Amino acid sequence: MDVEQPGRHRSITDAAPAHWPAKTRRLIDETRQLCREWLPGPLRQCLADFDRALHERSAHARSHLDQQRYQATRQRLVQDRQAFEERFIDCIDQGLVRMGAPAAAKAPAAGLTLSLLDPLEHELTAALDQLVARSAARGGPLLVELGYRLAVLVGIPPLEGEAMPLGPQAMVKAFRDSSAALGLPAEHHLLLLQAVEGKLIQGLTPLHEVINGHLAAAGILPRLRPFPLPRTPRQPRRQRPLPAAPAPEAAPAAPSGSDLRELLSRQRGPRPVDAHARFAGAEELQAALAALQASRHADPGLLRHAQRLHERLVDQLNAGQPIEAVPILPGPQADDALVLVVRLFDILRRPLPPAAHALLDRAQLPLLRAAIADGGFFDRREHPARLLLDQLLAAARDWLDEDDVGLLAALEPLLERLEREPPAPTLYAELGTELERLLAQWQRKAQAAERRQVEAMQGRERLEQARQRAGELLAGLIAKAPPGAALRALLEHAWSDVLALTLLRHGEQSETFARRLVITDQLLGRLPPGNLGTLQAEVEAGLQQIGMRGEEATHVAQRLIGAGAVLHDADAPDATGVAMRLRQRGAPDAPIGTAPAVLSAEALRLHQRLGQHAGAWFEFTEPDGRRVRRKLAWYSTRAARGLLVTRQGQRAEEISLSELAQAITTGKVREIPAVNESDLDRAWRMLADSLRQPGPIPGARS
Repeated sequence: MDVEQPGRHRSITDAAPAHWPAKTRRLIDETRQLCREWLPGPLRQCLADFDRALHERSAHARSHLDQQRYQATRQRLVQDRQAFEERFIDCIDQGLVRMGAPAAAKAPAAGLTLSLLDPLEHELTAALDQLVARSAARGGPLLVELGYRLAVLVGIPPLEGEAMPLGPQAMVKAFRDSSAALGLPAEHHLLLLQAVEGKLIQGLTPLHEVINGHLAAAGILPRLRPFPLPRTPRQPRRQRPLPAAPAPEAAPAAPSGSDLRELLSRQRGPRPVDAHARFAGAEELQAALAALQASRHADPGLLRHAQRLHERLVDQLNAGQPIEAVPILPGPQADDALVLVVRLFDILRRPLPPAAHALLDRAQLPLLRAAIADGGFFDRREHPARLLLDQLLAAARDWLDEDDVGLLAALEPLLERLEREPPAPTLYAELGTELERLLAQWQRKAQAAERRQVEAMQGRERLEQARQRAGELLAGLIAKAPPGAALRALLEHAWSDVLALTLLRHGEQSETFARRLVITDQLLGRLPPGNLGTLQAEVEAGLQQIGMRGEEATHVAQRLIGAGAVLHDADAPDATGVAMRLRQRGAPDAPIGTAPAVLSAEALRLHQRLGQHAGAWFEFTEPDGRRVRRKLAWYSTRAARGLLVTRQGQRAEEISLSELAQAITTGKVREIPAVNESDLDRAWRMLADSLRQPGPIPGARS
């Protein structure tokens, strides 16, 4: 009989329904692989938090029976943690395979009986229901987007609720199935549930982002922008009459092209009419603009002044004409489009970094050609040219804030096509699709880089916690048998790192860590050293694990053992020198495990919010006046410190909560709020507001 080994997962070709296409099978298999790679990390953190919670409860338990129960659970956790992880991942894995399959009908129970309800079981069920509700609200558009893409992939209606294999209800079901094998008491189930919610279910957003990006890059609804429909609560039968509240003021609608032209006409005044001129045709205008586009580098300020651009356009239209020929002028529609585009791009440039100005300069004349060729550019938000401009703005805002030459080089083929080819909706649609593909690729790279930085910070924090715990245990052992100053220095600056690394890798309840504590007692003289060769080898092995070379590890081990006994005073000078060298070489970084004792009101507000929702964006003002955006990718509630990364996911700096709050208070840092309005819509509205002001238009032709 073929027995499936632990950790071995069935292939999608064996478990998937036969009617799924090959592409569906491949993408589902890749999605399963992404889940199998992502889930073990959070699950191990959950179990580590659960183990710490059990240890704290055991240390503060009033009854020895309760202590035994907590310790028994910890031992069971050590034995069955791998089975828990495999069962959890397998449950999620099978949920992906069975998408769209009809639910099995429940068989009618025979001989129904009544029984008393266990209060702890009821509390656990209520906690699970509340967790699902909180997680569903926290998931937001990402979860809805993933439900649509998975549904399209397998050809079923949009997935939500229990049918969503990567949603909170699926995670809760996997938790129930996998934790049932542990056989934990109900109150311990609640502790495990709190750990799972804190580390896993609250942190599902990166997994949803990765899978959404992977499916979108594979062509599954690449331009999907869903939003969850608000659910109207059922009204009670009887309602107390309330005083009528004033209706909320509706948001102003985006101005149309006719509105903008009317505002422009009012601000500019009567248009002068030349009776001896004729208006250029569409082909003449496009040819003149193309020629201007080829020679725009000769006049750097041409794109920022409507009057100069108008004059150059007139010169280009009349180039090669005889002196006595009728002058050719752009028509009123083309003249209005020129002024509006110049003003619009001037507004768009203001909040962007200097590196992004070159990108907008390349796009201004091609989009002016699009606006002149199709008047719908000013009337339709869904115009392909406007959608492309919106995507270019997103790329400029998010990816060109660090003067990244590589990103500009990647956009060069798109900009060349935009400048070279005549304006057409198909061109803008193709360029938009290619730009979206590039943005998705950059996003995946940034997420991978950011994930590495966050994992490094999490590992550093775990190491710091292990150092603190090892220091506490070592201090307790030293207090029982105080050594000489030299041996104490060696223990605190060499052997304590060995204990911390062992604690981090194997856990406090492991046999390896227990053996290292026994060695510590032998070094302190509380226990007989036994076989000196074996003790020497074990001490050297521990020192080599923390990075010591062979000869150095042998020398320090001999100093620690002290020729088979506790270090004598005669060896103190040599050992003290070794300890000082270790202290200089292995001085740890600034500790991140202690929070400031007193926090300001701003710091307390940030701490309360960031502890639940990390990932906020902040804008920093550099000493030279430049403004750069940084993301708080990781935040430690224990240490009140965070890690700032660039848009590309690279490490920027660490910052404490008090430093961030102080910078916000002094105006050096500004938190960037989440807004639903795009940069282009905001600029469109600002353009209309500027046209409503009286007076001549700056840079416009009179």
